[in-house]
Amino acid sequence: MRERRIFTVQLLVVALTSVSSALVVIATSRMARGGNGSHGPAELWLSWSSEARTTYVWGYLHGFEQGKREGCTFYEDKMKAYMHEPVTPEKLPRAVCLDALPQYPAPYFQVYVDAITAYFTKYPNDREAGAPRILEELASPPGLTIDQIHEKLTR
Repeated sequence: MRERRIFTVQLLVVALTSVSSALVVIATSRMARGGNGSHGPAELWLSWSSEARTTYVWGYLHGFEQGKREGCTFYEDKMKAYMHEPVTPEKLPRAVCLDALPQYPAPYFQVYVDAITAYFTKYPNDREAGAPRILEELASPPGLTIDQIHEKLTR
């Protein structure tokens, strides 16, 4: 039952992140050079200015963290009705939820911009990877390298 609730919260976070990502893509597409819309993920990413790439990653990470906090707070509020005994702070549903979701440990989001750029430079024909998927795999866990991500996506 607990796993089902955590899974539901994770789905909520993923949905919020996806919406945030879509909004960032729309906003940053205006900053992209070229832009006829027929690019693959690598061509599109590499056609963007450094500012557009940074804006995209900032928006993604900001949306993910905000969605994670809101989703876990929602989860905790709903669970309080079912709790009948005291719980230590680290066992509260919000803390458990936050710990269960991926984290982006690097203090500077430029690390992720550089990793996506390196991925698309090294694997320009990989149509399975998009920036959101690469970011997801860079999160911890799993915290994969770009070569590990490529291997996982091309299996």
